[in-house]
Parts: sequence; structure tokens; C-alpha cells
Amino acid sequence: MASVQSVSKIGGDGDESNAKDSAFQRKQSVQNRLIPLLETAIAELCQEAVPGSIRIADLGCSSGSNALALVSAVVTAVRHQLGHQPSSAAERCYEISVYLNDLPDNDFNAAFKAVPSFLREHGEAARGDGPLVMVFGAPGSFYGRLFPAKSMHLVCSSFSIHWLSKVPQELVDGVLVNKGNVWVGTTSSPAVAAAYARQFQSDFIHFLVSRAEEIVPGGSMVLSLAGKPDSQNMRSEFIAEVLQDMASRGVIGAEEVDAYNVPLHAPCEDELRRGVELEGSFEIVCLESYHYIVNGPRGDATCSAEMAMAQCAMHESMLVRHFPADNIGVEFAKAAEARFMGVAAEEDTRLAILMLSLRRKKCSSHGCY
Repeated sequence: MASVQSVSKIGGDGDESNAKDSAFQRKQSVQNRLIPLLETAIAELCQEAVPGSIRIADLGCSSGSNALALVSAVVTAVRHQLGHQPSSAAERCYEISVYLNDLPDNDFNAAFKAVPSFLREHGEAARGDGPLVMVFGAPGSFYGRLFPAKSMHLVCSSFSIHWLSKVPQELVDGVLVNKGNVWVGTTSSPAVAAAYARQFQSDFIHFLVSRAEEIVPGGSMVLSLAGKPDSQNMRSEFIAEVLQDMASRGVIGAEEVDAYNVPLHAPCEDELRRGVELEGSFEIVCLESYHYIVNGPRGDATCSAEMAMAQCAMHESMLVRHFPADNIGVEFAKAAEARFMGVAAEEDTRLAILMLSLRRKKCSSHGCY
């Protein structure tokens, strides 16, 4: 059964790797939409007093060509702010520490290969032109502690925290059956939807509690994640249908398909707001949602192949752990491509992205504010 330790995307630079699959985030401008929120957070951080050492982290950085994109935007924003500070204030910031986080089985080597060019772009401090920029790895689940207490100034995450720490236990135990879906889909029962919502709320609270310990008072956190399009759940029937096609050809067992569920939940805005309010350490600066449609391939063979490979890159690590079949990733990609060229050719998918900017409350003897 898939768990938080099994949702890392494929590493390396092969055709199925996240390095080849990062076009999804670029095309939908998920990270680009986060940049103004990041710039605002940095501007507020530097407004009162510039820290001597600024520490930032990207949670769920993955391993693709855009693994350093968010932190690059943050470092650029810091340097911009320093350029507008009085010389005495700017001189106090002497280093910027960048932390890349993902699960331990993430391909950090692929991410670190981009570090030299990142430092060439941002590491002018070696020539005396600004703060020293350093990059570190921080492997581990972001549903627990990752950094020392009150050490981080800005934490960001793009398209990651919709991944749960585990599949709801009721589905693992077989108390609930999510037939025809692999997470909360449009045809899932209310009981399954409620189980996923409870798991998300529990995980999100643990996430906030951990970051509240690590982020300095007044520090910021900027997040993006998959959300519900309007009041509807994300469609998950497509993945189940691909797996059923594979079962009909004897590649995998039908009972294995029924037992396969993915630790993913796309919340609505109210679920995020409720979690922030319950945990209590952060205030919401901004909460926005963006809706868009991914068009079906309309019989375009190249588009069908690309969409199939994108699905494979997302799911293969979990498929390998659940299904005993050899070459499960290859078989899944073939079945997904066939379905995109056939019954799913005309199907469009409604998606939503949630953007959340939080500020760590400052505390005094009179409480937090």
C-alpha cells in the first residue's frame, strides 16, 4: 500500500523521469504564480531588520530541472531587497542558506547537479558582491520536524502537500472500498471522501505544528497544492480505468486493482483555512485558487504519449510497490497511452491549484498576534 515513503517521482533523466515531466508545472505556471507571494514575504521580512543569515527551504523539491526554481526566485528577491536597503543594513546579511527537502528516496543527485549553475547565478559573494549562498539537502518527511527550532525565515512548497503521509487506515484494512477510484474521485462514496478528509486534516495539522517550531516569529510560508475544482472532487477514475485495462489483459490482478489507493487529497479552501485556525500558530496572508482545464489529446499521438508518460512519472514508484508484475511502469504507460488515444481522447479534466501564504505569529507575554 502506498505511503509517504513511496510518492517520490522517478529520478534520473530518462523519458519517464521527473526531469522530463516538469513541463506540467511550467505549463500551468504553478511556480510562477507563487513568485509574487514569495517576493512579498521577503519584502516583509526585510522591512524591519535584515537578518544576518537568511535561511529558506523548499519542501518537496523533487529532482527535475525546476528543483531549484522556487529558491532561485527567493534568492533573487533577497538580493533585490538588499539593493534597496541602506548600506549599513545590507551589510548585516552575510549569508543565505538554501535547504532542499524531499523524501529520502528522492533522486537528490539529480537535483544537486543543478547546484553549480545555481551558485554561478547567485553566488557573487565569492567576489565580494553580496551574501554567500549555500545549498544543503534535508531528506525526510515534511510531516515531522526537519530543521532546528526558530531557524527558518521562509519555507515554500510547490505542488507537494496534497500528498498524504499514508492512505487512510480504513481503506488499508478493507473496511472501506474505493472501487473505480484510486483516491477521492467524483464517484467515491461519502465515507471514503470523509476518510481522506480526516487524513488530510491530521497531516496538515502535523505539517503546521512542525513548521511552527522551525519558522522564526514573523517568518513566512508559501504553499501551492492541488485543490478541488469548484465543489467537485478531482477525477481519479482514469487511473483506475487504466489499471482495469491492464487487469483485463492479465498483466495485474483485478483484486489488486480494487485494493490500490493513492495517498493524495485535493482539499478545498475551507479545509486549509480550518487547519490553519485549529493549529493557531500562523495567520493567513493570502489564500487564492486558480482553475483551469487540461484538454484531452483529441487523437494526437504525440500528446497522448506525453500525457501517458506524465501519469507514469507520477505513479510508477507507487505502482512498483503495490503490483508484483514486471515492467509495471512500461505496461502502465502503454495502457494509459492507448486509453488517451481511445475512449479518453475527448475527455477534458478540470483542475484547481490553491495558493496559500502564511505568516508565523509573533508571541509575547500577552499571547500570540
